[in-house]
Amino acid sequence: MTPPDPQPPASISRILADSSPYERFPRFSESYRAYWISRGNWADCTVHGLFDDTAAEHGDATALVTKDRRWTFREFKADSDALAAGLLGAGVRRQDIVSVQLPNWTEFCLLQIALSRIGAVIQPLHLVFREREMRSLLEFCDTDVAIVPESFGGYDYADVMRGLRDDLPCLKLLVIARGESRGDGESTLDALIEEGRGNLDRLDSLESNPDAVFYLNFTSGTEGNPKGFLHTHNTLVSTFKLAAQAMKAMDPDIVNLACSPMTHSYGHFTTYQCAFAAIPMVLVDRYRPLDVLELVQREKVTSVSGTPAHLIGLLHHPDFEKYDTSSIKSVGVGGAASSPDLIEEIKRAWGSSGANTYGMGETILHTRTMPFDPPEKIRDTVGRPMLGAELKIVDAKDRSRELGPGEIGEICFRGPTLFVGYHKQPELTDETRDDEGWFYTSDLGSADEDGYLSFAGRAKEVINRGGSKIYPKEIESLLAGFARVRDVAVVGWPDDRLGETVCAYIVAEGDAFTLEDLAAYLDGEKVTKYMYPQHLVFMDEFPMTPTGKVQKVALQEDVRRRAKAENEEGAS
Repeated sequence: MTPPDPQPPASISRILADSSPYERFPRFSESYRAYWISRGNWADCTVHGLFDDTAAEHGDATALVTKDRRWTFREFKADSDALAAGLLGAGVRRQDIVSVQLPNWTEFCLLQIALSRIGAVIQPLHLVFREREMRSLLEFCDTDVAIVPESFGGYDYADVMRGLRDDLPCLKLLVIARGESRGDGESTLDALIEEGRGNLDRLDSLESNPDAVFYLNFTSGTEGNPKGFLHTHNTLVSTFKLAAQAMKAMDPDIVNLACSPMTHSYGHFTTYQCAFAAIPMVLVDRYRPLDVLELVQREKVTSVSGTPAHLIGLLHHPDFEKYDTSSIKSVGVGGAASSPDLIEEIKRAWGSSGANTYGMGETILHTRTMPFDPPEKIRDTVGRPMLGAELKIVDAKDRSRELGPGEIGEICFRGPTLFVGYHKQPELTDETRDDEGWFYTSDLGSADEDGYLSFAGRAKEVINRGGSKIYPKEIESLLAGFARVRDVAVVGWPDDRLGETVCAYIVAEGDAFTLEDLAAYLDGEKVTKYMYPQHLVFMDEFPMTPTGKVQKVALQEDVRRRAKAENEEGAS
């Protein structure tokens, strides 16, 4: 357990200010703000403010690197300033929600700084989302501006978004990246940048507010119960300023490459390490192991991060030994639980112990292992609390009862990176925290006597597929519409590479069918690919509770037996 807080919990008992019905987003109270500033955990500055300091000091240093070009910090700032001015000229304003559905392109980095400067809210939209998910999330957010590529990976994002505009009355502007605009209410990113270059005076009257909401992203499915977590500049900067400076101090020649997409928080926040500590950032527009290996060799990348699936894809690639990756000194693994075997592989390949992390969108970073931690802690735990965070484990059925070392219970967080609230869901926000500032994660784990956290699983039924959280209820609702399905229950199938994949238990209407039949049906429903079942089990009937509900626990036990038997059969 962490030591007791030196200040009385009452000093942060009032987390949120009373909000006016005319305010779009919740606000932290003055007492909560004062608490974290007095402790030195909040830098009380904005994302673009820190970036400006970095650009002024390191103007000629390399900031961004792609396969085809390099940007200095001076160029990065010039383009992001021009983009901010162009967006203002197009009508983008403070507190506007800007949904960004782009690959890991330099344009995404420019938007992170430009939208901060305007005071708008960046809302990353995953590239794997298709028409159904795009409509649902943009409707829920009341998105003001959408920014998409003309096309990418064979999918015409711009045309799909044009088709959705009649369903999105709040959407006032569609911006196309690396493409052409059509008609009113559209522009291209390049055109905004060029128009803004001649109108930089628009930036002169802008005001900065470190307590303003800047980041909105989602932790769950797109229908039924979307959970959009909101972060302010202070809750973001408090972590990444210190973390980036520490990384730079430990390795002055650090070169960073993140495998995760920037629409996910894990990949998104890599830009802040670049912006706050002048750490060069190598961009990969989509994860392809060979592209990553080539860039690691060419750019002498020293720090690489990603989910377990990303790291396994590199280490197990048949051409891995053909590339010189000896420059790698540190490896970050997050987004999903990593196995002890993966940690050992990382150490053998790069001499790095790797770093296991635990966090979620609402808390950003909770615990992390460090290079100087004992090997068994690095292998078997997700580390200790970071940067002012606190940890406690409580009885999941009685949150007032704190558990001792080794006892499994609900993981609780308190710290400067706590989100300000869920977008448009104040009741849900209230349900997840108490009067002393503790956030209840609904995840299960235990802490040892040294304060290291062992992650035990999820109290709810969420499937964590390579860092993407999938709600079974959403898939069950979709599959229930398939004429050949009488009843369906979805659970996670253990997977060494991705953590979990989707397994559908089905009571069929008539003859059995195949996974390909299900995929064809879901194709027609325009569903995101990672939600497709990869395992299919037919049953005559489901085990039921006395109240008539499917016994998911029994199915989870069955799926573990099936996965184990399949692994043993494959190994024999």
